[in-house]
Amino acid sequence: MINIKSLKKFNRCLILAGLISMMYSCGGSAHQEHDEHEDHSAAEQVDEGHNENIHSGHDHEPGSLAAVKEELKENQVLVTHLQMENVGIQTGHPTREHLSKLVKAFGNVTLPPSYEASVSPFVGGEVTNIAVIEGDYVREGQVLARIEHPDILELQRNYLEARNLNKYLKSEYERQNRLQKDSVNAARTVQKAESEYQNNLARLQSLKGELELVNIDPSEIKPENLSAGYPVLAPISGFVASVMVNTGLHVPGQKEIFHIADNKNAHLDLQVFEKDITAIKKGQSLTFNLTNNSLGAPLRGVIRMKSSRFDTESRTALVHADIEKTHEAVLPGMAITAWIQTGGKAVWALPEEAIVKDQGKSYVFRLMGGEEHDHEDHSEENNHEVHSGEYDYETNATEDDHSHSKGNHAHEEEQEIHGEFKIFERLEVTTGLSEGGFTEVLLPDDHYYESEFAVENSQALLSEMKKGGGGGHHGHNH
Repeated sequence: MINIKSLKKFNRCLILAGLISMMYSCGGSAHQEHDEHEDHSAAEQVDEGHNENIHSGHDHEPGSLAAVKEELKENQVLVTHLQMENVGIQTGHPTREHLSKLVKAFGNVTLPPSYEASVSPFVGGEVTNIAVIEGDYVREGQVLARIEHPDILELQRNYLEARNLNKYLKSEYERQNRLQKDSVNAARTVQKAESEYQNNLARLQSLKGELELVNIDPSEIKPENLSAGYPVLAPISGFVASVMVNTGLHVPGQKEIFHIADNKNAHLDLQVFEKDITAIKKGQSLTFNLTNNSLGAPLRGVIRMKSSRFDTESRTALVHADIEKTHEAVLPGMAITAWIQTGGKAVWALPEEAIVKDQGKSYVFRLMGGEEHDHEDHSEENNHEVHSGEYDYETNATEDDHSHSKGNHAHEEEQEIHGEFKIFERLEVTTGLSEGGFTEVLLPDDHYYESEFAVENSQALLSEMKKGGGGGHHGHNH
């Protein structure tokens, strides 16, 4: 017979088990649905990111050189510092020039007599230890070579003897003088002692002077350090223009063996024609360039004085002018052509090389700005970030291995970013009078006259712009 109480208890267990089964079934479905939803969302994000990269058309790292180029306008060009150095692009400001009344003159680069020197040995001998070559810059007092001769030993020996004798004669003279005061000796004895002392003193001073002429310090002479040679020193600071000896050559005294020229103090000697001489005044500005080898942008000078010398054959007068800022290529003796600004209306002008022609129009390149990145070493910081040593279970490699690969790409990108560059803007201008290496320019806006422009080899900027180094909109796929 069935126990009713037991049956009811069994039914309650079945109902409870069914409810638990339904709960697990519903929970699993919900969890699976949630996972599928997350996977679908992630896929959509990946797909959107992929589409975004395709439509953007650019994958340059922000701040890289390529990214900067992409942002340039069509009338702009970017050049690196290295490019500017290699091509020789220089910048400068527009200046006020008197181009309407110029006096053209020819002349030479010269040195005042006090800024060049002939170096000769005081005592002849054999040349040793030549320390310079032509073109070296030397400072006043620097050793150029040494001269060896036995007479130098004799000179030092004589000086030591005279110096030692001087001590004895001075002491003897003072002793005889005291004795005379005590009426012990005659005045004649005192006079003889004084005469011997004074004669030796004169000889000592003469020998001292001779030693100083051969650049030997008398106070340093001792019996144990006598030398058969003496140094030849540079009398002025400047460049060694010529070396006229070699090691082992025997030269007589007073023969020139070196020539030194201080080119930094060079000036201009100009020959001004008779018809123009009255227009020349002290303080007038001038521009000049080498006659046989143009330097690009002209150099500047100022009239110092007019000489009273007049050449009746060439009908010219000599005019001296100072160079405001010299150039390493300007050497004494070179021929120059100068344009003296004697008056007229001042106009804004740029060097002729600043202006480029293209399709019948005149252009200049204005410096807009640039970037100078610091070349700092961030290796320790990079090592700290990269060498974490964590293991990647999907690729069976440490994070160090991935970072090494990424670091190579980052280094290449960093090389592209680092480095100096400048951006120039091409401006169309109207030009006027061209004289003396300068051309009058009318710029589109008055505030541009305060800007910097490319003044040498501007043609290189135009070439760079035409070959694609300019505006960043060329070649884009939209």
